[in-house]
Amino acid sequence: MALGDQNFDNGSRGEGPDELKFARPFRRRPSERVANEIAALQQKQIRTSTDQAPQDDRQSGTSEAGRVIPLFEGSSEGSVDQTQGQLEPGTSEDALKEKSNRSTNRQNSRRTNIESDSDSRSLVPAYALFTCTVLLLAAWLIGPRIVEEYNYASTRGKVRAQYENAVELLEGRPLENVSLASQLVAQKIRPSVVSIHAGRTNDNQRGYGSGVIMSSEGYIISNAHVLEGASSCVVQLHDRSQYKAKLVGVDLVSDLAVLKINANNLVPAVWGDSETAEVGSFVWAIGSPYRYEQTVTSGIISGKDRPGDKSRKQNLLQTDAAVNPGNSGGPLVDANGNVIGINTSIYGETFQGISFAVPSSTAKFVYGQLIENGSVVRGYLGVKPEEVRYRMAASGYLPDLDGAVLTVVYKNSPADRAGFKEGDVIRKWNGKSVKQYNSLFQLAERSPPNSTVEVDLIRDGRSLKKNVVIGELPDLSSRYFVPRPVPLGSRE
Repeated sequence: MALGDQNFDNGSRGEGPDELKFARPFRRRPSERVANEIAALQQKQIRTSTDQAPQDDRQSGTSEAGRVIPLFEGSSEGSVDQTQGQLEPGTSEDALKEKSNRSTNRQNSRRTNIESDSDSRSLVPAYALFTCTVLLLAAWLIGPRIVEEYNYASTRGKVRAQYENAVELLEGRPLENVSLASQLVAQKIRPSVVSIHAGRTNDNQRGYGSGVIMSSEGYIISNAHVLEGASSCVVQLHDRSQYKAKLVGVDLVSDLAVLKINANNLVPAVWGDSETAEVGSFVWAIGSPYRYEQTVTSGIISGKDRPGDKSRKQNLLQTDAAVNPGNSGGPLVDANGNVIGINTSIYGETFQGISFAVPSSTAKFVYGQLIENGSVVRGYLGVKPEEVRYRMAASGYLPDLDGAVLTVVYKNSPADRAGFKEGDVIRKWNGKSVKQYNSLFQLAERSPPNSTVEVDLIRDGRSLKKNVVIGELPDLSSRYFVPRPVPLGSRE
């Protein structure tokens, strides 16, 4: 029966429906059937909340404090007794208390979680700032040390790997041939190198230098400045035997001189070709620096056609082979042990990695002239050349920077009589290309006097050919140095 169809007692006890009265229709106690349904409903709610998590306090019929809200107020003890009579003894109160406690615990737990979440959220920025500060300080203090240790470890590892690789490769002795080649060069040239002791009577001093034997007849080439002012000269060979020498001739323009000794079983050196020697080629210098005889040093050709410190007419070889006082006059040899230069000077007071040598093309010419004539007979053109500059080449329609620009043409000189003019660019000399301006001096000096030479030049962008009759350059040695005769000596 539905709740709406229930009959309520109005306090009268009549037998028929006519006696039914509704003096107090709703506030009176419900009937026994209604009380049973209410108790069953409450029991069902309690069982549901116990087995499953409550979804909503309002759906479960509890208040915020976990108390069961009765559906009807004003129920009497009888109704309660009847409701409890439908349940197991003590089950309803224990379940309600347990549910109330669980609800209270959940609320406290939620409140605690919310508070802890809010506290943790408030601490996140401060914690992040602190962490960043610590990391930055650590990077500033420890970072350089870590990088340094890494670099050291990397370097040590690299060096160790290189060492192990070198040990493995050197077991095959790959440099033995290179070392052997250097030894062979030294062994070939050393018997031909001599030490020169030049005595000077005016100040009781002795000059000291080097030289190289170029003929089995006893002709030795050296530097002119080694013999300057000498009254006597003694030559010491590689076996420490000594001979008095005489002066054959001297040429101050090239700073070369030729001596002669009477000796047997001499080992002459061989002339090489300085013209074919390239920059970067290996060379060896042999001499007596600071009186340390038979000293061998090595290097490369650093440059060619360098103007000397005595005259811009020189075209010297530049090398980084160590040359010091006492090396003057000694040979500069190539990888075949042939003489391609005569060591003559250094840059500065002491060796600084730059030394100069008279090329063999000039030394061989002077050596032959001094032996044949006692002096050097040179050709003469009568001009002053300079190097070709970029602007000049661009404005003069030159194909490159080779050649020699004539800045001065002396009057009544061979060049003037042949029709040379200032500004002409000489490109070829008897068919040989003129690469550097100072090489024009050597080409003219080596041409025999009264010989005719064909010269190719460029004038105002036009190519011309000129024939010039070479003159003779006066001997300049007598202006600077008059060597005293040195008597031919015998072995001491």
